[in-house]
Amino acid sequence: MQAIKRKRPNLPRGEFNRRADKFLAAIQKDLLPEHSQEFVAINMETGEYVLAATSEKASDEFERRWPDVLSFQCRVDGGPVDTFHGK
Repeated sequence: MQAIKRKRPNLPRGEFNRRADKFLAAIQKDLLPEHSQEFVAINMETGEYVLAATSEKASDEFERRWPDVLSFQCRVDGGPVDTFHGK
């Protein structure tokens, strides 16, 4: 028996951005300011999310819950997941 590999859905950039903004705004109402420096990974189909202290933990938990779903990740305050400090 061969395993079926599921593909993540593709969303046009505009639709992805619209959903990300909508879902993040709803999440921020519940989590700010207490969780501003924590990370969320948002399910782009349902708006469900995982909250974690690091981006890696958020990503790992998201993949465990929804292995075949497109995600959006950022800090709860909307900041970047990674920051470049090099030259």
